[in-house]
Amino acid sequence: MKLFKRFSYTGKVDKALGRKQQFMAQKISRWYCSSAIILFALQSVVASMGALDLVIPDFPSLIPFEYGRAIHLALAVLWPLIGTMGMVYFFITAELNREIYSPRLVRWQYWMVMFFCSSILGTLALRIGYGREYLEGLPIFYVGISLTLALASYNLIRTLLMDKKNITPAAATMTVGVIFLLLLLLPNTITFSNPITDEATKFWVVHLWEEMAFELTSAGFIATYYIVSGLAPRKQIEKWLYLEATLAVIGGLYGTGHHYYWIGFPAFWLVLGSLVSLVEVIPVGMLVHMTYRGLKSAKIRSNREKLTLWLLLSSVFHHITGASLLGLFITVPWINLYTHGTYITSGHAHLALFGSLGFAVLAGCYFVLSQGSEPNLKGYRGAVLAVILLNCGLITMGSALLIAGSIQTYLWRIIGMDFMEVHSILKPYLIIRVLGGAMFALGDLLLSWHIYKTWQTTRSYK
Repeated sequence: MKLFKRFSYTGKVDKALGRKQQFMAQKISRWYCSSAIILFALQSVVASMGALDLVIPDFPSLIPFEYGRAIHLALAVLWPLIGTMGMVYFFITAELNREIYSPRLVRWQYWMVMFFCSSILGTLALRIGYGREYLEGLPIFYVGISLTLALASYNLIRTLLMDKKNITPAAATMTVGVIFLLLLLLPNTITFSNPITDEATKFWVVHLWEEMAFELTSAGFIATYYIVSGLAPRKQIEKWLYLEATLAVIGGLYGTGHHYYWIGFPAFWLVLGSLVSLVEVIPVGMLVHMTYRGLKSAKIRSNREKLTLWLLLSSVFHHITGASLLGLFITVPWINLYTHGTYITSGHAHLALFGSLGFAVLAGCYFVLSQGSEPNLKGYRGAVLAVILLNCGLITMGSALLIAGSIQTYLWRIIGMDFMEVHSILKPYLIIRVLGGAMFALGDLLLSWHIYKTWQTTRSYK
C-alpha cells in the first residue's frame, strides 16, 4: 500500500489505484485480463506451428494450415479485445473513482464475449469457417461480439452520465474507443454481394480497430499510468491525450485509404491514403519526448511500475518503427503496387499489430492483475528477460519477413519468376522466421507464467 502514497497529490485516480479494489468492476476486470493472457500464450504456440508448416509442408497437424492461419489471425484480434475490455473497466472506475453503472452487465458481458470468442476458435478448429480472410469465423459469432460491445458502450456511457462534472479526458477517450469498436464491427456482421464493399468494411476491423479504436483505449490507459507513475503531470498528459485522440480518429479514418488502392476506389485515395498516414507519427513522437523528460525527472522505484514501463516502451518502439515508419514506406502507392500481398505486408503486420497494440494491452493487463503485489528482484528480472525475448523474437521474425518480402517482390513481381520457384528460394529466411517465432514463444510463455503467479498472489486482494 505504500507504493502509491507518494503519488497521492496527483489526483483521485492515484487514490483509487492505491486502495484495495473497492469496485466490483475492477474485480471482474481481472477475469478479462487473465483470460486475455491465456489466449496470448495460446496464440504464440499456434503461430509457431504455422510458421513451421511453411518450412515443412508435410508437418503433421490435426488442423490444416488454412484453418490454423485463421485461428492465429482470430487470436491476434480477440485476445487484445478481451484484454482491452478489462483495462477499460478497471481504469475508468479508477479515473472516476466510482463504481460502473451496472457491474452485473460487466459480468454478463464477460461470459458472452468468452462464449462467442471460444465459438469462433472452436468452429475453426473443427474446420468450419466462413472463408472471409481475417474474419473467417461464422458471422453469427461476430453478431454476438457486437452485442457484447453494445452492452459495454451502454454501460460506459451511463457511467459517465452519472457524474458529468467529474468526467476525465482519459475516461471519455476509452469510452469513445469502445464505441468505435462496436461501430466498426457492426458492418462486418452483414454479408455483402459487392466485393468492393466487402473488402472495404473488412479493413475497418483489420486496420481501423488497431489504428483508431484500440489506439484510443490504449491512450487512455497510458495517460492514467503516466499520471500514477509520476512520468508526466496530469495537465501535460491530458494535452497529449487530446491531440492523440484527434489524430487517431482523423489518421485512422483516412489513413485506412491505403488499403483501398487496388480494390476499385477512386484514384484520389492514392494521395489521401498515403499523406494522411503521416499524421499518425506525430503523437507517438510526442510520447517518446514526454517519456524521456519524465524518466529524467522522476525515479520509478517500484518493480511493478518498471515492468509496466518496459512493456509500454516496447509498444512505443514498435509503434514508431514497425507501424508508423515502415507502414508509411509501404503505403507509398508506387511501392505498394509491388509489395502488397508479399511477406513485406506480413512483416509489417507482425510488428504493427503485436508490436504497438499487443505490448500496450500486456502492460495494461499486467498492471491490473498485479495490483496489490510487488515482484521480488528475481521475479522482476525473469519478467524483463521475457520482455527482451519477446522483442528480439518479434524483431527477428519481422526482419526475416521483410528481407524475404523484398526478394519476393523483385523476383516474382518485377522479374516475373514462378511463384513456387521464388518460394523455394525464400526458405532460409522462413527458417529464420521460425527461430524468431520460437524465441517469441519462449518469451510469451515466460511472461504469461510470471503474470499467472502474480495473479495467484493477488487473488485475495479485494
